[in-house]
Amino acid sequence: MSKEGVITAFYKDLIICIFFVLLLLGVCVSIDYADEDITITCKQNTTSNLKVNDTDRVIGLNDNDSYIVVKSSDKIHTIAPKYPVIGMYAKPSCGCHYSYKYWYYREFVNYCPNCYHYNVLVKNPKGTYEKEWTCKRCSSDFCGVCGKEKYSWSRVYLRKA
Repeated sequence: MSKEGVITAFYKDLIICIFFVLLLLGVCVSIDYADEDITITCKQNTTSNLKVNDTDRVIGLNDNDSYIVVKSSDKIHTIAPKYPVIGMYAKPSCGCHYSYKYWYYREFVNYCPNCYHYNVLVKNPKGTYEKEWTCKRCSSDFCGVCGKEKYSWSRVYLRKA
């Protein structure tokens, strides 16, 4: 066999070996991926229900609908929402660049960035037409559309959900 024939046969065998190694690697990765536990993301909406991606493994909600119980292989997991979420329809009330004609639905994390407390925002306690979020601890007012504190000089915003 000539020198060129040996080199081409070597490259052909090398390419076939690389192909089989990649094929075996793909099989190993797919088996390893299928063996992992289920990961379910949940989000709390305004009706206090939780949305789950894989509903076949959901057993149910607890008594106050704030936690979800999920079955994964032989384990049962309880998943809590990461942050409390609040939402409402509102019109812009801080001078933000949204049209005043429309009502906008916005969700925010129920957290006051001024006093650093969770579950303190109250929906429109003063009865303003545009609707706003007010902190019951420090009385800070926030726009219901963009979440900005209602002072022109302030740069404090609510966290979007």
